[in-house]
Amino acid sequence: MEFIAFAIAISVAYQALKGFRLSKERTLLFLNLSFSLLGAGLLIDSFSNAVVLLARFHRGVIFLSALGYTINFIVQVFAYGILVFAYLQQARGVTVGTVVAALPIAFFEHNAITELILIFLLVYISAQTAINHSISKTTNSLLVFGAFTSLVVSHVFFLLFTLAPIFFPFAHVAQLFGFLLLLGMLLRVNQSR
Repeated sequence: MEFIAFAIAISVAYQALKGFRLSKERTLLFLNLSFSLLGAGLLIDSFSNAVVLLARFHRGVIFLSALGYTINFIVQVFAYGILVFAYLQQARGVTVGTVVAALPIAFFEHNAITELILIFLLVYISAQTAINHSISKTTNSLLVFGAFTSLVVSHVFFLLFTLAPIFFPFAHVAQLFGFLLLLGMLLRVNQSR
């Protein structure tokens, strides 16, 4: 599933860059950087889990799964932090130093604290996209709001996964859906230009 999410995240990043080149809107550049990072994190996590699976969970390589998750988590914090920064800068003119000072957080396994941090960041982004949609009332703003809301739901499922494994596939499906909604919005924007 992470390989599919990686492909979609890279597609979102590419479409955001293509849109930035056409419109010169900085938010598309932030979206490109954010989803490039998300794609890289997903790819690293995917490869580390694939190695562990291919080694049939051998004791010598099992640490790679935790290492891949840790790298993916750190990258997600930075990626979503970039989007939070973009919205804060758009609203209030916050400096880069303020945001960077709040980001040096690292956790090493799936746990409730890491997921709560990501949920907090995504809820803020979702609230900002809801405000944008309430103002503009366009299909594209609705797709962005739906995408980030779906990402919030996916991380709620990842949080619930720490309690029961049944939520893991639901988390990935919600994440893929969110990425697809963003990709759909970017394709719409790029086709209209």
